[in-house]
Amino acid sequence: MKRKKLDEAADLLRERAGGTLDAAIILGSGFGGVLRDRISATPLAYKKIGMPEPTVPGHAGEALVGQLHGRRIVAFSGRFHLYEGYEPLEIVYPVAVAAHAGAKTIVLTNAAGGVNAKFHAGDLMLIVDQLNLTGRSPLVGRVPFAGVKDRFVDMVDAYDPNLCNLARHVAMQYSIVMHDGVYAGLIGPAYESPAEARLLRVMGADAVGMSTVLETIAARALGMSVVGFSLITNAHLTGEATSHAAVIAASQRGANDVARLIEGIVANIDAPLPAPIEAPAKTEDSVPV
Repeated sequence: MKRKKLDEAADLLRERAGGTLDAAIILGSGFGGVLRDRISATPLAYKKIGMPEPTVPGHAGEALVGQLHGRRIVAFSGRFHLYEGYEPLEIVYPVAVAAHAGAKTIVLTNAAGGVNAKFHAGDLMLIVDQLNLTGRSPLVGRVPFAGVKDRFVDMVDAYDPNLCNLARHVAMQYSIVMHDGVYAGLIGPAYESPAEARLLRVMGADAVGMSTVLETIAARALGMSVVGFSLITNAHLTGEATSHAAVIAASQRGANDVARLIEGIVANIDAPLPAPIEAPAKTEDSVPV
């Protein structure tokens, strides 16, 4: 990741957005089109900002740069994964370029398998904590992007409590069923076996996927506030088979709720904080977070 390339990409994002960015969004599997008709922007091909095209279906490989509810934003439609052969610094490049362009808030979305028995396909989960089980980190070795003052990043409240509270308010406003939960990030690309799903549950995970955790680490190292959502596309503990096509289809069915949550976050970034909403009461199957 060359600093010059990063600076040039950040300059282009600011030019397209009309100034310093307020927020960034990374859209996961199947969510690429959720904001296309909501942002006053034209797509910017990834190659124009120094990024390769994603190789996975459901990841478009374009950035939407413009205005959303009066905020200057970039929405990355498609991400990169360790299982594609990318290195951690390549995976977090969108986070770094958005931070260099001024974004202080980032919204992360993904499709995930449910390992909490109370979760069902189609549910939304607000990520309140994470398990990085990839064995990798974007902060290992020489970190080439500016703004990282300390590689020993405190991951307590990695998912900003104020943004989580705002997300709960938005979900309540639109009657969106949303659980709080812990996201486990693995390398993939094989889906978890039933035994692996049970182990993840014992470890404290509520949902599992192949992204997000490295992006969150990079965002926190760069001083960004993070909020994240998982759309539960399948229930691992049932032992039912799944496929990438089924994951994409489930994501598209839940796209409208994801778009509403993103819009609610972006529109109220600088608004007075609403009264706190307590996290849902723990059930017998819940793991304390």
